[in-house]
Amino acid sequence: MAKVPDEKVPGRFMRTLKTGWLGSAVASSYLGGKLTDRLRGDEGRADAELSRHLQNAKRIASTMKELRGPLMKVGQLLSTHAEALPGEYGEVLRSLQSSAPPMAYETIRDVIEMDLGATPEELFKDFSRTALAAASLGQVHRATLKDGTAVAVKVQYPGAVASVEGDLKNMKFGAAMVKRLLADVVGNERLDFTPVAEEIAEHLAQETDYCREAYNAQLLGKLFEGQDWVVIPRVHPRYSGLRTITYDYLDGVDLGEALKHPDQAYRERVVEKLSDAYWFQMLKGGVLHADPHPGNYRILPDGRLGILDFGCVKIFDEAFIQGFTAMVKARMTGDEEGLKDAMFALGLVSDRGDAQELADMGRIAEYFSAGLQKDEPFDFATYSYVRGAKELVTYFLQQRRVPPSQRNMIFMTRVVLGYYEYFSRARAKLNFRQMVWRWVKDDWTGRAITIPPYGE
Repeated sequence: MAKVPDEKVPGRFMRTLKTGWLGSAVASSYLGGKLTDRLRGDEGRADAELSRHLQNAKRIASTMKELRGPLMKVGQLLSTHAEALPGEYGEVLRSLQSSAPPMAYETIRDVIEMDLGATPEELFKDFSRTALAAASLGQVHRATLKDGTAVAVKVQYPGAVASVEGDLKNMKFGAAMVKRLLADVVGNERLDFTPVAEEIAEHLAQETDYCREAYNAQLLGKLFEGQDWVVIPRVHPRYSGLRTITYDYLDGVDLGEALKHPDQAYRERVVEKLSDAYWFQMLKGGVLHADPHPGNYRILPDGRLGILDFGCVKIFDEAFIQGFTAMVKARMTGDEEGLKDAMFALGLVSDRGDAQELADMGRIAEYFSAGLQKDEPFDFATYSYVRGAKELVTYFLQQRRVPPSQRNMIFMTRVVLGYYEYFSRARAKLNFRQMVWRWVKDDWTGRAITIPPYGE
């Protein structure tokens, strides 16, 4: 009988203690640096600042790797947008994309035995004791089923659920505190991070529910059935449980490596597949794989796009997808009245006649429709999506206004920004308007698949 694993993700008390210590250490470093910089010349000041950035980036990455859980996922998200971070932060945090300290094989063995009722040696023809990848909430091992099928076995860390629950309590407390403290300062009643906290909570809860992940994977597998350019790995229910999930193994290179390929045409084919996968999910299924981590994509040897890790999949209601499609189409065709109608229907503006609200949302729409306005190649090698984001944030801070928090838009924004980063890395120069228009021109026609309620 399997024993309860001793090794586990640190609990809420230790997580709160260590994140508090980290915040204090980083803040003290920068405060002390500002004081001592006054005694340095310009060149010495720049060197000292770079050194502080590197030291603090290493502190942050080390703590995130140790605590794993949601905190590490935040680091992975930040690392996706490395060029927006100061100094050496981007490169140091990128280590979170592909590596975390794996737990001992004995721990993983015990989790599998407790979950599936047998050891890996009994269940599989062979099972690698070395982790293929270790992430924030679990790690993956290569294995072979007894019929010879190559599989990837994802195993959840002991304590992962408690770590998520603890971090979410801290996050919800922080969101409420920020709302109370800053709403009056900014002078806008819509300064409310609660919808953001609720959306993150919903999806982090999904990521520790491996039954839900299996449901998500099978849902996307059904959606992409018959599409020969995308591969969704099969789930093997006999070898899956509450804390273990077994997929077909997909051979290939991860997205980060593919975007470094020396052939521009190769990189642009990858970009086209990413774009098509996004719009196919949205406009054929009303769903979206919402974790744009580069390790969650594989470019297979035959050029197909493989999608992995289904812990974060957003299912939209049909009214939202209909409004979203209408908004994108109106933006692309210059239909100003249609754009106003769609934004109002989506709750992005509260008053269709408020010129200031519409102007604010117009700025956001312009940013998120980069490359869609002109029927010509758009060059992501020269377009700085980071600078555009900073200009947006600066504008709203200066105007002492914030746009409304729309739950459906939160993870969609995360995916679009992730794609912007990948398009920039690929130095893609493509006609994005034509690529998108073929998806939105016919409006929303309903889901191509039936989505059964989860748990039924």
